Amino acid sequence: MTLNHEASTSSVVSDEEVAAMVTGKDGLRVLLQPQVDLMTGRIVSAEALARWQHPRLGIVMPAEFIPAINRMGLDKLLFERVSLHVIDVLLTMRRAGIAVPVAINAPATTLSDERAVDFLLDRIYKAELPASLVRVELTEDQPIRELDVLRASLMKLEDAGCEVSLDDFGTGHASLKLLSAIPLSEVKIDQYFVTRMRRSAVAFEVLRTAAELATRLGWRVVAEGVENVADIPALRAAGCRYGQGFALGRPMPLEALMVRLRTQRDGGEPLAAPASYASSWIEAFDGAVTEAEPAFPVRATAQ
Repeated sequence: MTLNHEASTSSVVSDEEVAAMVTGKDGLRVLLQPQVDLMTGRIVSAEALARWQHPRLGIVMPAEFIPAINRMGLDKLLFERVSLHVIDVLLTMRRAGIAVPVAINAPATTLSDERAVDFLLDRIYKAELPASLVRVELTEDQPIRELDVLRASLMKLEDAGCEVSLDDFGTGHASLKLLSAIPLSEVKIDQYFVTRMRRSAVAFEVLRTAAELATRLGWRVVAEGVENVADIPALRAAGCRYGQGFALGRPMPLEALMVRLRTQRDGGEPLAAPASYASSWIEAFDGAVTEAEPAFPVRATAQ
C-alpha cells in the first residue's frame, strides 16, 4: 500500500469528522492502483485504496484518518464499506468482460474479527463472484496480539478461495514466526528498499534476500513504490516478478483502470503508458539497462 507519495491537503481532521465519513454515505472514495507483471508489462491485479473527499479540505490521505479509525474501533466498518465497493468494482468489470483480482487492505485487528471475514465472504457468495478475485492484504501498522485467532480467520479466507497478501514486508511487525504461521500467497516488499536499492548495496541485498525467501516459500513477490521504470531490470534481477507504484500506474478511478484493461485485453501496448515515460519503459523492458548489474555503489552504505 503506497501512501506517502501523495500530498495531503490538511494535517488535522477531527475524530467527529472521521466518524461521520466512515458511518455516512458520502466522502469515502475508493481508487484502484494496478499491479503489473514486470516481465510482460501486463496488469495482473489492483489494490483498492481509500481516500476521503472532505467537503472543506479536499482529498485527505489515509495516513491522516486511519489512525483515528483504529483508535475509535471503526476499522471493521471501514473494511465493510471498502469491501462493498470492491464487490461493485468486480461486478462492473465482469459485465465488461474483464477480470483481475482486487485487494482490500485490513489490519490484524479487523481480520481477527470473524464477523468481518464472514461479512466479506457472504457478499462474495451473494454476488456469485469467484472468491479468487478478492485478495485480502494484511497491513502491518499494528502489532499482532492474537496470532492463533488471526491465523484461523486467514485460513477461513484461504479455504474459501481468497488469497492473502502481506503488505510492507521488511519494515512492519512481521516476524519469522508470523510468516510460518499464517497462510500467504503474496508478499509486498516495502518501498523503503525499492527506492534505496540503486544507491545502497545493503538495500539491494536485503530486497533480493527477501524476494528469494518468499519465492522459495511459494509466494508471489511484489515490489512496492516503483517510481522509475529504469529500476525494472534491477527489480527483476532481484527476484521481484511484480511491481506497483507511480511509474506503473497511479491510484485511479475504476473507469481509468478499465480503459487500460480493455486496451490490454484487445492487444494494445502492455503498459499502455503515457508518452512521457513510454520510451523509458520500452528501453527497460528490452533490457537496455542490464539486469545483472543494478546501479548501486560498490561500497555498501547503511541506509
